[in-house]
Amino acid sequence: MTKAWAVVGVVLFAGFIGSTGIARAQEDEPLVVRPAPPKLDDFESDENKDGVPDGWYNLRDAKVVVEGGVVGPRYLKFECTKPGRPARLSRAFGVDGKKYEAIVIGLWVRVDQIQAGERLGDDPGLMIDFLGPKLRQTTRGSMGPWTMRSMGALSHWTRVAKRIPVPPETRDAIMTVGLLGATGVLDVDGLTVDLVAVEGVETTNLLKNPDFELGDPDAAGWISDNGARRGFPGFESNTALELAKSGARSMTGLAVPVDTFGSLVLSLKVKGIGLRGSGGAAGALFFVNEDGRVLADPASGKAVGVSAFRWAGTFDWREERVVLPVTPGASRAVLQFEKLDGLGSVKIDDVEATGLNPEAGKWTPYHAKNETDRWLPVTGSTGIEAKSALDFSFLLGAPAGKAGRVEVKGGRLHFSSGARARFLGVQLLPPTAFLPAAKADALADHLARSGINLVRFGDLDTPLGPDRSLFDDTRDDTKIFDEVAIGRMDHLIAALKKRGIYYAVELQGSRRYRVDDGVTMPGALPPGGGPAAVFDPVLKKQAMEAGIGLLKHVNAETGLAMKDDPGLAWVTLSGEVTLFNMIDEPGGSLPGDYGKAYRDLAAKSTTGIGRRFWQGVESSHWKEVADALRKEGLKAPLAGVSHWRRELEFSESQAAPGLDLVDDRIYWYGPTWMAPRWRSMLWSVDGGMLIDASRKRRQDRPYVVGQWCDFTQGVWAYPYEAAEQMLAVETARTEDWDALVRRGLFVYPEAWGSSAPGTSGGEDIFQLPEVSNAAPQVFAMWPHEASILLRGNEGLKGKSEAGNARRVGAGGKSKRHAIAGWEAERGRLVIETAYTQGVAGWPGEEVVTLPEMIFDVENPYAAVVASSASEQPISGTKRLLVTAIARVTPTGFRWVDEWRRETADPGRPPLLAEPVKGKVTWRNRKGVKGYALDNNGKRIGEAKVVESNEGTSLVLDGTIAALNWEMVVEGEK
Repeated sequence: MTKAWAVVGVVLFAGFIGSTGIARAQEDEPLVVRPAPPKLDDFESDENKDGVPDGWYNLRDAKVVVEGGVVGPRYLKFECTKPGRPARLSRAFGVDGKKYEAIVIGLWVRVDQIQAGERLGDDPGLMIDFLGPKLRQTTRGSMGPWTMRSMGALSHWTRVAKRIPVPPETRDAIMTVGLLGATGVLDVDGLTVDLVAVEGVETTNLLKNPDFELGDPDAAGWISDNGARRGFPGFESNTALELAKSGARSMTGLAVPVDTFGSLVLSLKVKGIGLRGSGGAAGALFFVNEDGRVLADPASGKAVGVSAFRWAGTFDWREERVVLPVTPGASRAVLQFEKLDGLGSVKIDDVEATGLNPEAGKWTPYHAKNETDRWLPVTGSTGIEAKSALDFSFLLGAPAGKAGRVEVKGGRLHFSSGARARFLGVQLLPPTAFLPAAKADALADHLARSGINLVRFGDLDTPLGPDRSLFDDTRDDTKIFDEVAIGRMDHLIAALKKRGIYYAVELQGSRRYRVDDGVTMPGALPPGGGPAAVFDPVLKKQAMEAGIGLLKHVNAETGLAMKDDPGLAWVTLSGEVTLFNMIDEPGGSLPGDYGKAYRDLAAKSTTGIGRRFWQGVESSHWKEVADALRKEGLKAPLAGVSHWRRELEFSESQAAPGLDLVDDRIYWYGPTWMAPRWRSMLWSVDGGMLIDASRKRRQDRPYVVGQWCDFTQGVWAYPYEAAEQMLAVETARTEDWDALVRRGLFVYPEAWGSSAPGTSGGEDIFQLPEVSNAAPQVFAMWPHEASILLRGNEGLKGKSEAGNARRVGAGGKSKRHAIAGWEAERGRLVIETAYTQGVAGWPGEEVVTLPEMIFDVENPYAAVVASSASEQPISGTKRLLVTAIARVTPTGFRWVDEWRRETADPGRPPLLAEPVKGKVTWRNRKGVKGYALDNNGKRIGEAKVVESNEGTSLVLDGTIAALNWEMVVEGEK
């Protein structure tokens, strides 16, 4: 899986779940008795001697082994040699979602010779489907995948446990465990199921998962590096934290602010084996201020952790306790355990952190939430009405290719007609490229009217089943395209082009090789073949043939081969498939003979094994591929690997001869330890996306950000992304990027903004982060982004009253930023172009006065932006689109704690929007009417407008459930 979006592979479990009499029971059947979930199942009971453990059904490719278990003598063994065969066992039971908010599932797991199956999600694991009234599926929880890389040593029993939220409407659950399409051996024992009552349990321990019992297999709630892991057994328990390698480290933040505590009490159980005499392992507290910056240790004066523990030698389990004063100025605290060298090991368990008065720090885990009592429901968008104020398709210049094909001139993208080519795009998440015709047409309309002028096709080769991926799912190889799927993509491309939307394509992404491909250990290779795809002749040949085949495929509706299509903006050879991934997985990404082949290749190199060697191999490989595609007649610009990597040598390999542009991926990571309201790119004093882009961008070739978004660590979306959208597009405009492409569009929710992904039930059960059509705070800003980026660099810098003030920071010292209008020190962005003006972020109770507009926003945080809804600038238009949006969250959404990094409950529909209050004044304009719009652009009522000497003000009083507003001149006075 790719680093940034491994969650996609985890949640898209394929596999059949059988039905049972209990699952078929209707809610209105008063005599139905639903079995309770098992407290403990050690697979010892089989009263009818049928070989199936009591309470279970649908056994396939599994058997009970009579000795060698962990809990009792028996355990369950799954064994399969045929990829795609769903080796499994299922169990059904009742769960009342009104009584229980979560279910904790634990079990012992052991794996051997695991290889993935043919489809995404064909990996060992456990999945649990929650069913509501009329047996409608509400959501799916999952554990795994349990692979050789994730689970560690062969024949090593590992305890995994996970807390999975239960939707309130749940009545039943079906749990399935097994290889689920993978091959190899999976052993399971000691399954436990615990229900967590609604409202949770208060605790005085400021740490989450303090006993390390939750983990799958990494410890939930802890950030672990360099081999830190959960070890077995713990102190009178299943699990503890184990540090054995030099630099192994694990950390977590205290759940509540510490500024109310004078001192903190830390206690734990610890066991050491062979630790260095002067102290081979240690524990420390790091105190941070509201900016997330580490405060200096009062004893040393250095910005380091305050030492809490130091361990040496060999000793059995013992308890230790220490009292540490809270550093003055601290807002938060982070506890870290670290192994200082490679000698010995240490286990840590039952960690507790409290104040001197523990009752003062009481909190309820998994229950941090926004106060949404007065927030308003968001209505879903089924499609933008033509000619409405939300329709910005006039910016696109249909059809795509009208201005000529896209080419490189002077280090930038241009059309062959000579005009500059800039793109605002969206990446399609699989399988969105393969929609039926009617849905494809609706999608093309929606995107065009949102101002999107490019769609990026990536991961087309993700194996998701018939009609849903590039390769024919009925075959035992990946050499023939799926006729239905590619026909659907043809139609989508034709629909996009007709509306003025260009497309970019990635040739190699998440391809999963099959047994007849002639590939060694196909199920052990990472998606796309992993690093071996760069040097192995068989993998290289297969990728080349597929790429050429796709580019030479003639679209049945346009009559053009992709390679000849002027609507093709650029081609990217690969997505995140590179030797440089070995930095994160030194050996696991080159299984079996591939590792030996790599070592043999490196032995012939004068640079040895390392990054310079990788750079040389990759540069040669990408040039070879590029030259071959050019010989086949490809005319569009070419990029190498689209990746988030930032190593110098990797960047150099992407400038290899034959490559025309850099296709980058920027996933903005909020600082790990920060107060919740600061978790936004607008507070990035280091430059936000600028610093990442500077490490990849080259002035001699175009630069496109082929995917970007926040990295939300499992959260559906951060609440501040409306403002971040505006900062991203202002960065792209200011820095003269050629394209900015947002990740990502998914098939659900079909009505945009109707729910967070995976929460509306039915087929919408996959909880993916950063789905654009699920997040109104993302797609609501697209017309304004299009207005900024597609209308060029024309602006009004320096002419406004805010133009000078905004460049002055605290104390009157100049704080001018590379992005005009962005003040990172206060988290505010002022947008000022001829066509679009507004304020985004934290306005700070200051009125923002611009040449044509005045923004007076009362909310602590909001994005309020106005754009001309015609081809004229604001000064000449008679119609404005105004978007006012603050935070958005699903109903019932909860965080694990006040750090607001991890999701406790993804919530359910509808989404709730925090009302925006204030005034938007169109200066020197009279005879203006205002209308509230729904998310389709339809007028749903008149808005309050007030005329004054300054102009006409649209009054936002927070009482109308609308994100978009129209201001229109209907008659000058």
